[in-house]
Amino acid sequence: MHNVNSPSPNFRLAIAPGVPSSRFSALLALQREQEPEVAIALSEVSGEALIAELREGRYDAGMSLHGGVGSSLNSQPLWRERMAAAMPLRYPLLNRARLTIDDLLDYPVFRWPTEVCPALDQRMSSCSPGHPRDIRDVTSFELMALWVAAGYGVGVSAQSRIARARAWGICLRPLPDDPCEIVTHLLLPAEHHTSAAERFMRRALQVAETDTT
Repeated sequence: MHNVNSPSPNFRLAIAPGVPSSRFSALLALQREQEPEVAIALSEVSGEALIAELREGRYDAGMSLHGGVGSSLNSQPLWRERMAAAMPLRYPLLNRARLTIDDLLDYPVFRWPTEVCPALDQRMSSCSPGHPRDIRDVTSFELMALWVAAGYGVGVSAQSRIARARAWGICLRPLPDDPCEIVTHLLLPAEHHTSAAERFMRRALQVAETDTT
C-alpha cells in the first residue's frame, strides 16, 4: 500500500475481493522487476465500487472476478481457478470414489458469494427434484473454512485456497463432471487508458499464459 514516505503513485490499481492469489503475486513481482520506477497504489474495494470508480477515473485499472462491465470498460480474462469441495479431514463423503452435486447437498453447503461461478450455481440449483438445498453464504473464505473444519457442513471454493488451508483442518475433493471455474479479469477504461495500464496488461497476460494449473 502507498504511504506518505513512498513516492507519489503513478499507477492506481483497484482490487476486488477474491482476486489475490499466487498468480497475482507473480504479476506484482514481474511489474516491480520490469518497471521499478512506477509506484503502484493498491486499493481494495468492493466489486460494485471498483466498476463505478474505474468509470469515474479514480483508478487506472482494476482486477475483479466479474467480467460483465458494459461498454465503458474493457474486460480481459486472465487466469482461471477451478472450484472444489472443502470437507473436514474426517467426513463420510471422503469415502466416496466419486462425488456428485447431490452428494454435497446432503449437507449444509457454505460458500463465499464473492467467488462468482455461474456454472456451479446452475448445477446446484438444478439438482434432483425435491432434494434439500441448504446453501449458506459467508462473508469470507476464512469463515467458510471455520464452519467446515468444525464439521458443520461442506464448502465450495477455489482449489488453490482450499489446498493452502489444509493446516486449518480441511481437505479438498474435486467437483464432478465438467470443471466449474472462476475467472480473474483485468478491467480497463475503454477509452483514454494510460500507457502504464497497457504495459501492466501485457505483463498480466504473460503471467496468465505461463500458468499451468
